[in-house]
This record gives sequence, structure tokens and C-alpha cells, in this order.
Amino acid sequence: MRFHPTQSPLLTSLAFTLLTLLSLLARAESPVYKVEVLVFANQDPAALKEQAWHSLEIPRIAGAAELGNGGSGTYQRLPDNNLVLTAEKNRLARQQGFRTLFHSAWYQPVGNRDSSRPVHLRGGQLMPNGAYELDGYISIDRDTFLQVRPDLYYTRLQSAGNLQTATLDTPRRMEANEIHYLDNPLFGVLVLIQR
Repeated sequence: MRFHPTQSPLLTSLAFTLLTLLSLLARAESPVYKVEVLVFANQDPAALKEQAWHSLEIPRIAGAAELGNGGSGTYQRLPDNNLVLTAEKNRLARQQGFRTLFHSAWYQPVGNRDSSRPVHLRGGQLMPNGAYELDGYISIDRDTFLQVRPDLYYTRLQSAGNLQTATLDTPRRMEANEIHYLDNPLFGVLVLIQR
């Protein structure tokens, strides 16, 4: 006698459980990378004029990782002595018109795009609406190459009291252990991903 999965609830349940376990194992086997991100604002008046501003609602992504403030494991901010981009941060601080909005590093698993978990980034000053100057997400996945997918929003308070937002959402293919620069006229992002 031959069984068809739709004829046996037990076999259907067993098959579903096996597929779920295989999916979890595949996700668990994703290699873990150290990710460091430095985001800085360009406050040059010429850059302010170049930018197309928008009145945008910053989206919220369910299931995004929130960075913890210590401890071990993935998605925990690493201590300052583990940061590689500190020299770049200090160089920017010495140049007039640049200001750091966010600088941190953490470990995270990096799998394919379907299993990629965005990381929520916030930094800079608090705006009158309770949002931060920098808000948004960065996703990292890999197939043949690493891909960084930013979805970042930089908000400024204009002279009329309005909040205006600029975005950075262009994906970039990357190599591990190299510093990569993503930019918008108003804010830039340095990313370093290490194995």
C-alpha cells in the first residue's frame, strides 16, 4: 500500500517538521562576520543645496535586529577598543563641516538575501518629533559576493522649523576586509566587514 502525504496527517506533519529543522540548520550555519559602520554628516552649505529633500515617514521593519549594549553574542555593540575605523572617525572630526552620527561594530550571521536580518541604526541628535537625525537599517547578505543594502534616513531641522529627510538606499557589492564608502551629498557611510 502506498501513502500519499495528503492521506496521512502524521507524514505531512513529519515532513513539515523536517523541512523546518533543515531551514533552521541552514540559517544556523551562516558564517558570522564582524560588521563596523561609521556614519557621518556633511554640514557644508553647498551640500545642503545639492540635496533633494523629502518629507518622509521612516519605515519600521518587523524583525529587525536592535543592537545591544554589551555582552557577548551576535548583535551586541563591541567595545571601542575593537573598532577599526577610529582613525577615520578622528580624521573626520578634525575637518570642519563633518560630524559623526553613528559608529559601532557587532557580530552577525550573514546568509543569503532571504535569511538576511536588517540591523536598526540610530544616531545623532534627537529631533523635535522624537526621532534621531540618523535612522534606518542596514542589511548584509552574501551569495558569491557580500552585498550591503542600506536603507538610511538623515533628517535635518530646516530654518522654517520643518523636518526634511534625505535617503541613502543604493546597494553595494563588497569584499570582506576592505573599507567601503557609500555616500549621499549630506551623509556618508564607511563599512568594514571582516571574517
